[in-house]
Amino acid sequence: MKVTRAGEGAVLWSGDAGGRGVLVAGTEPPDVVELWDWTLAPGEAHTSEAHTSGTQELLEVLDGVLVVTVADEAFTLAAGDALTFTGDEPHSYANPADAVTRFSMTVYQPGVGPRHRTETNHA
Repeated sequence: MKVTRAGEGAVLWSGDAGGRGVLVAGTEPPDVVELWDWTLAPGEAHTSEAHTSGTQELLEVLDGVLVVTVADEAFTLAAGDALTFTGDEPHSYANPADAVTRFSMTVYQPGVGPRHRTETNHA
């Protein structure tokens, strides 16, 4: 078990206008599940390359407006809206509004690491 206290998540993305992508919690390989807390300032966007095959993303907008583009399809979401999509193609998150957008996201990435750690004993 691991507890992450408020404010202790890892900031893995910072936007030019103050937005942040915070990894709040995650599991170990081979099947990784990550919980993220995102904030995008007005006009900010984050673009992500395609993840490994089979990756799934689930997100819920907590405050503001969020435009999620997956491949060539855009989805405009408001507070309380949720979206599930395959993350193994290019995608982006953007705040087109004049207020801060906040959303929570879970990412599932199957088979991204070794199944078992092998230790070698040298005699």
